Amino acid sequence: MIRLTLLFSVFPLLTYAQQVDTSACLQIQGSVIDYATHQPLTAARLVAQTATGRVPIGSSGESGRFSGALPCGTTALLISRTDYRNQIIPVQLPNELPEKPIGILIPLVPVDKQNKNTPYLQTEQTSYVQSDRASDGRSVPDSTQRQHNTFVVTDATQSTPLPALVCFFFTKTGIRNCLNTNQEGQFQIDFDQRDIVALEVTAVGYQPYAGNMLVEQLDGRLLKHTIKLQRELTLLTVDAPGASQCELRSKTQTIALTPLSGYAGQYVTYDPTPEPVELIISYQTKKVTRTIDLHAGLNFLTVTQPLNNLPVIPPILGAAAAKTVVADISVGPASFKPDSIPMIYFEQSSYRLRPDSQEVLTQVVRYLNAHPTDSLQITGHTDNVGDPRLNQALSENRARVTATFLTDRGIPESRLTKAGIGSSQPIVPNTTEANRVINRRVSLKLITAQ
Repeated sequence: MIRLTLLFSVFPLLTYAQQVDTSACLQIQGSVIDYATHQPLTAARLVAQTATGRVPIGSSGESGRFSGALPCGTTALLISRTDYRNQIIPVQLPNELPEKPIGILIPLVPVDKQNKNTPYLQTEQTSYVQSDRASDGRSVPDSTQRQHNTFVVTDATQSTPLPALVCFFFTKTGIRNCLNTNQEGQFQIDFDQRDIVALEVTAVGYQPYAGNMLVEQLDGRLLKHTIKLQRELTLLTVDAPGASQCELRSKTQTIALTPLSGYAGQYVTYDPTPEPVELIISYQTKKVTRTIDLHAGLNFLTVTQPLNNLPVIPPILGAAAAKTVVADISVGPASFKPDSIPMIYFEQSSYRLRPDSQEVLTQVVRYLNAHPTDSLQITGHTDNVGDPRLNQALSENRARVTATFLTDRGIPESRLTKAGIGSSQPIVPNTTEANRVINRRVSLKLITAQ
């Protein structure tokens, strides 16, 4: 019998025991909407990610509107809402900040709810006990039956097939199996025993999908599943007072920007992809054309006067990848200290790597590549909330996904040792939520070759 109880707290507004600079640098305002219906969403929480912690910005109210200030040092804007997937928007603040608030339109994608024999997001996991018996009550060995599955990976909004890597983690055996999709975004896999299977889906330009699947139905039928990936958004806001229309033109498409309701002169879109595009701003008697280089994340441009033949100017805000400096892990042997790697922190009951954790691990990859004789010890930890057996499994999963991140980037498994030890070694007493946040971690220790 397998019991799974996971309670998720999305984007906790905590600073992880570090001092956070909350000095306001950029005023933002706008609306949060449903990706498919375009209906406004209330009660969406906005949080600024900085190199030293997270700062609450506010939440969307009536008509989905919000306003707030991003602190100096913001590297990403995090948006969460019940029944919707988390949205992460990279932010790179420029040296010269706009004097007025910038408007943005943020779309959210609904979540996949927990169900049997179909993938769903880990954030939707509730307490679940898997029986050792078949659906008809008989005790039948798993090996005599199979579940045939076809998985299709698509863009969440455009439904186009995607090339992706899908990794399955089997609870009963501890086996990891990774498969690539074909040109139609598909692959097939059979399950021969009941299990609670974790899966991770990654594709270039898309946010990772971390899900679970309750394998219960082993009757030989073919099941088809669609996993929708959420694109890394490229947001563009154009502040063009007096303009009647704004549009983007690329080699493949034309996108009309939407006037942001309630914010005169600001035009927005979340449809483009990161690439150089032509921006055309129409006024009553003339047009202004600019070539701009869009980056993933938040882009902003101000046009102060309708003049022709303006020079090529990139957006003042753009983040191809948020340059979060989480740790100074040098590739030089003289300055690197094997015991100085920051902890890898996790949300409650989750083993999904956060963006700041991926930044740390990327630097670890650089160091290991520069020091091919060194190895790494990976240890997963949890707080003391919940069933100790589940905490043990969770700590093992945290260590495993950390190791997977490194091996997927070329670090041999032979150089890594991983283990999960549950809640047995807290850094601080589990007496407050702030302390428990610190204990939800993976510790990394370099083993230097003698």
